[in-house]
Amino acid sequence: MRKFTKITGGLFGFFIAASASLHAQESRPLDIWSAAAKGDIDRLNTLLAEDDEAANAGDKDGNSPLHHAAWNSQIAAMQLLLDHDADINLQSDQLWTPLHWATRNGRAQSVKWLLDSGAKVDVPAHLGQTALHIAAEQNYRVTLALLLAAGADPNANDINDQTPVHLAALDGYTVTVTQLLDNGGDIEAKTSWGATPLSAAAARGRTSTVAALLLRKAEVDPKTDAGWTPLFAAVVGKYKGPAQFLRNSGADLHIVTEAGNTLLHAAASSGMDEWIVELLDAGLGINAEDDGGRTPLDHAHENLWTKTAELLLAKGATPGPKPTLHHAAISGDLPKVRQLTAAGADLAKRDDWHLPSRNWTPLHYAAASGDVAVVDTLIRAGADPRAVDYSGWTPMIVALAKRHTEAANVLKKWQSLPGIVSVNHDGQMNFEVIGVDGTQCDIEASVDLKKWSRIGQVTLENGRASFLDARRIWLPHCFYRVKAVE
Repeated sequence: MRKFTKITGGLFGFFIAASASLHAQESRPLDIWSAAAKGDIDRLNTLLAEDDEAANAGDKDGNSPLHHAAWNSQIAAMQLLLDHDADINLQSDQLWTPLHWATRNGRAQSVKWLLDSGAKVDVPAHLGQTALHIAAEQNYRVTLALLLAAGADPNANDINDQTPVHLAALDGYTVTVTQLLDNGGDIEAKTSWGATPLSAAAARGRTSTVAALLLRKAEVDPKTDAGWTPLFAAVVGKYKGPAQFLRNSGADLHIVTEAGNTLLHAAASSGMDEWIVELLDAGLGINAEDDGGRTPLDHAHENLWTKTAELLLAKGATPGPKPTLHHAAISGDLPKVRQLTAAGADLAKRDDWHLPSRNWTPLHYAAASGDVAVVDTLIRAGADPRAVDYSGWTPMIVALAKRHTEAANVLKKWQSLPGIVSVNHDGQMNFEVIGVDGTQCDIEASVDLKKWSRIGQVTLENGRASFLDARRIWLPHCFYRVKAVE
């Protein structure tokens, strides 16, 4: 009973403090950004009269009063600010203009007013996105129509070469996709990794969008840099509707990806038994090996498709030789691991053949096996204990997920080398590096976890240093790591 009384008293004190804080906020005069957001014309007039430059004052994120007014469709406030020389194209720390803000919040009235008042329509902002990218991604069709009527480019590229058509296709916004195509959008536009809008829709299982793009004669078999076609992506994702539409449209059943995967590997990885039968009837090899030396049977076993494995065995399937360092690591085959590392095996090699994609290194596999000797051998040979997969997992996290406590503790010890903390973005990426005092550290960046580039160096003072990425580029899949200079 005493414990309950203590908790209750604590809560009571919190509510009193919160109430007092709220009262203080209510009685405090509005700053210019709050006044703009609320459309408080009297307060705005007062503040603008006091400071000639207030109309373009930036808040802590570099947003002007016009940004705030546009977000809330406070048209009268927007006009007042413009009359006081507000910059209609002013960009915040994340490079967003008032038009981006109005678009993101679905404020069509603000968007129309800004465009009518001379706002630039195709300013690239955060991640290189224009207002049209945002409207397409949010499925704001009225706003989209306003932007297109004002001359917005439906083929504008963001930093990954994605167009508004790609973003709408990813989320299955079929009407928006056709709206963009009707206004000049390129149905075959490719991202930096080679994906078309059809690739995007198929990879997400967007049946109606896939059908609409095929009706508009989209190329049925475009290949990404990894060699994936829309059909391959649909089968990996177990998206039966899109897969059937693509097959009926003549998609190639005999494609082979850059990692050596066939459609039979894909069907086995996703447990699509009916497709396995049809693919075998079409002549695909039941024991074809990918670059990891794995057959369709191996993919079925690894993804726990018991019935699929039984089907393949009944058809004559056999497991592959799996000669890679990855397989030796997960099998706990220490002599093989030593042999392969001594022969110069790539310790940073990713399992590009794995379906679905996960981007594991041999050390991730060793962590999954829980074999401490293999883990230690790989690290001492130069494997990176901080390598992250597509989910952001290091080998230590993999070991913890598999409940291999001893292996996780070994990996934790190695991960205690210099590390990145306090990541922040205010127009540029910045973070702190922590570790042993006096350590000199290289900062490296990558967009694919395969190729790393040195972008700077810091020396730890009192065990800590700050780093700012001067490139002023923040990629959605940009990764950073720190290495002690020996």
